[in-house]
This record gives sequence, structure tokens and C-alpha cells, in this order.
Amino acid sequence: MWNEEILIELLRYFKRQFGIQLSSSEDLFETERNLLKYLVTLGRDLEQKIFDEVGTGYQGNVIEANGVEYEFKGNREKTLHGLFGYVRYNRAYYVGKDGRGSYVPLDEKLGIGKKHTPGCSYFFTFFSGNLAYQQSLKQFHEIFRPDGKHKLSARKVLDMDYELGTRLENKRQEEIQELFEQGQEIESQDVIVGTMGVSIDATKVREKLGEELIHGGKKKYEIGFRDAKIATVSKVLWDKENREAKCESSSYVSAIEHADEFFKRIWVEMNRRCSDLNTKRIVFLGDGAEWIWNRVGDLSNEYSIQILDFFHACEHLSDLCKALYGEQSEEFWKHYHKWRKMFKKGKVERVLKELKKIRDAKAKSSLRDQIQGEINYFEQNEDRMHYDRYLKMKLPIGSGTVESACKNVIGGRMKQGGMTWSELGAAGMLQIRVSQKSGRYYADFKKTLPRAA
Repeated sequence: MWNEEILIELLRYFKRQFGIQLSSSEDLFETERNLLKYLVTLGRDLEQKIFDEVGTGYQGNVIEANGVEYEFKGNREKTLHGLFGYVRYNRAYYVGKDGRGSYVPLDEKLGIGKKHTPGCSYFFTFFSGNLAYQQSLKQFHEIFRPDGKHKLSARKVLDMDYELGTRLENKRQEEIQELFEQGQEIESQDVIVGTMGVSIDATKVREKLGEELIHGGKKKYEIGFRDAKIATVSKVLWDKENREAKCESSSYVSAIEHADEFFKRIWVEMNRRCSDLNTKRIVFLGDGAEWIWNRVGDLSNEYSIQILDFFHACEHLSDLCKALYGEQSEEFWKHYHKWRKMFKKGKVERVLKELKKIRDAKAKSSLRDQIQGEINYFEQNEDRMHYDRYLKMKLPIGSGTVESACKNVIGGRMKQGGMTWSELGAAGMLQIRVSQKSGRYYADFKKTLPRAA
């Protein structure tokens, strides 16, 4: 709690600098904006005072670090972007005795590599994880640089995102190593009581796949699309009002990598949400992608249930009905609604019998291959299509949670108009997005901060 005398003194300085006139809502609004400028300036000055008192980190004329001897070469000033603006401080600077390499103990102690403080990085990447870079820069400046001074550059913005994205990915890889190679337990977070739902999917992200120098030293990029895989781990609940199961309290994992590696990432998240997966009922939901179902067994236990997304199965029905009877025709709707209801009642075999009969009919001989393709699809997934049973068990039959994640977690930030990502930029932004959308951004950020030796 602030001392009353200090508050009165701060108010006096505020009045002297900005004045106070409250005769309208517009006056109040401008006063609040001025108050923000005042507090930011105060924060900037206080942060500078903190750095003034931190010392230089001097440890003697000769020191040893990481098996190398270093000699003191004097103090060097460094300018950083703090949360509210520039801060400057002097640090003891050491050079290796062999003349190669340098060492700055204070930078290492404070975890400062690039020229920005952790607080500046935390709040900017909070914005950039939700908005395009120019928008996030504008929003950050609006709040933390309202006086227009000490603005961040576009280069600094990318530095902070790349740095944090790399740290978050390194943390994820550490967790994978701890669980798979060292047999360590993962720290529990937001533990799921009851049924766990795991939904898996992928969406395309536009990426720079290569570059070449062309006339005038300009760079030409090869542009392509790569699969950003994503999975949600959720708590399955029964919605009494709407009489349907739903997934809540979802956390996310995502990466652009081989499916084998991605499934390790999913397993880590499942362990984070439950300390005993051997006894947990786990529902796996997805579309018909073989890369998903070929690996789900590795994550399953004896209580696990695999469910083909009902709505994805219905899309296949719709496509087949269009081919057989014409889009939106009377026969289209007749057969589509009939077969859809049969699917929901668990009568997949009966639908297959009807489709095989149509396949073998002379009238549809030209569509035989297409019909057989859909028959193969349904037969391959038949064991995941007992929708009547799933509904009685109060389980979800749609993978809308992960489809929403494709759209909102990935697409909402990374698939806006004209966006193209470098490999490093895409990988890092995916980790920032899933950390924020999982509600762990603060905890993850702290865990990834460099530790002093």
C-alpha cells in the first residue's frame, strides 16, 4: 500500500506536468491517457534507478568460466529496451586470455542476451502472439510508449519473437527427453478428472521453403505449404441442457514435424494433464487421416476409445451423394439424410451393403471406382463409427475442438492475408500460440528464462 504522503506528492507532480480538468467524459479520458504517460515515465525512471544500483558484476581481474580464463578489460555500457523505454548500465567486461571470446558476468546473471529485458519481451510477445507484427507493435507502443519515445524497431520485434519461440521449443524438447529417455514425470497442470479427450488434426501454413539471390542482390523465395500438426487435450463433460458431450479446458500442442515426433509431444501433454494414464478413459477423435490412426494405439490404454469424427464421415457421404444423384437434388437429400441417420444409429454395415449394391449396378458403372473408394474409407474406419454406443456413453462424436484449434490457434494468427513464414518464425510462433491459448504463457515464460550459473 502506498504511503499517503507519497501519493500526494506524485499527484502534485502530475498536476504540474499535465493539469487536471474534469468537466466532461472527454476530459476524464484525456486525464487517464496522461496518467498512463506519467506512470510510464515514472516506471522508466525507476527501472533506470534499479539498474544503477545493480552494480557492474565485477568478479576480479582474472576469472574462470566454463573452463576458460578471462581477464578484466574495464566496464562497458549497454543500452537495453526495458519495459517502459531505454535503460543503460555499466558491466564488467572480460576477454579470454587467448584473446578470443568475451564474458560479461552481469549479462549472464540477468539472462540478457539480446538488447531487451525479460519484461519487455514478455509483454511484446504477448501482443505479437495474438496480432500481426505491425498491429502488435502499435498496440505495445500505445500502452508502454504512450509518449512516443524509445519505440521498438521491426528488427527488435522479430528478435524477441524468435528468441522466445526458440526457448519455448527447447523447453518442449527437454520435456520429451525427460519423459522418453530419462523416465521422469512431467509436472502436472490443470489435471483432468474423468474422461480425457484427445483430438488430432493438421492445417496448411504458408512457408518460405528456400531462397536464391537474383539480379541486384535481391532475394527470391520459393513459397510452399507445410502441415502444421495440432492436438487438443481436453476434459470431456456432459452438457445436460443440450444433451451432448463437450470438450472443455483444452490445452494444445502444435509443430511442423514428422508425425512420430509430434506424437511424443502429445504424450507429454497427456501426462501433464493426468498423472496415471493407465487407468484413465481416453477418447481419441480425428478424421480419417492414416498418420493419426496408425499411431494412436501408442497413446492408448485398455480403456481408450477411438472415434472417427461423425461430421467428417458425413462429408464423405455428401460427396458420394453428389456424385451419384447430383448436388442438392431430391435424390441427393433422400439418400444423404437416410444414410446419415443410419450412421448415427450405428448401422454402418447396412449402409455398406447398400453402397456395394449400387456399385455393382450397371447404371452406376462409371462411378464404380469412386464408390469403392468411399466403401474402403468406411470399412477402414468401421470400428471407430459406433456412434450409437458413443452417444449412450455420453462421449463426443465430433472433433470440432481440434478443428476450431486449426482455425483459431493456428489460422487466427498465422494464416492471415499474405502471411508467409520462415521455418524458424513458424516453429516459434506455433509454440507462442499454444502456450498462450493453453493458459500457460506466464508460467512457460518464467520456466524458459536463462538461469544464472
